[in-house]
Amino acid sequence: MDLDHFAGLLSAQLRRPAEPVEKQLAALKRLSFLVSSELEAHFLAHPESYEDPAYLSLLCRLAQDAPGQALVTTPESPDPDAMYRHLLEDLSALTGGSPALAGGELSPAVDGVRPLAFTLDGTPCRYDAQDLGAWLDMGLLTHLNGLLAQRGEKKRFLIVDDIRLPGQLVFFRSPQWAGFFTAATGLTAAEA
Repeated sequence: MDLDHFAGLLSAQLRRPAEPVEKQLAALKRLSFLVSSELEAHFLAHPESYEDPAYLSLLCRLAQDAPGQALVTTPESPDPDAMYRHLLEDLSALTGGSPALAGGELSPAVDGVRPLAFTLDGTPCRYDAQDLGAWLDMGLLTHLNGLLAQRGEKKRFLIVDDIRLPGQLVFFRSPQWAGFFTAATGLTAAEA
């Protein structure tokens, strides 16, 4: 991506207008997000905290309180040897356990690569993660999507990258759903 294109994307993200919480909640419900009555009451009682940036604040809170619907990744970890294990646990929770992801054991780095061993529904898998120290190689999501495609799975890991997020916002939904999400929220969701 060239610098001008990146600057345009950044500018568009920062200029996104605030939206009333009621409108955001209605859109998320149409997209099949489940919001508890307690959490909805909280959002409506504190609209100033959730109107800007539109949808991002709501989705981050939803990821925290209802982790089976969305995940906000933490790109840097204080425990690099366990960071992939934690990520795979979070992704498995996002899938509802179907497919199930487990493991996350890293081998020592060789030529800048750390082999990652994990299982997908009990089948042993491997990903050659870039050795980024305490940072996750998020190419793992792309690799997982490839494995899911090979198995005929209809859902994929979808991501939203936004400068205002600490990491990436991740969903486990169909690629078609990503188009509806983007149209409803103005946030770009795409396959990892």
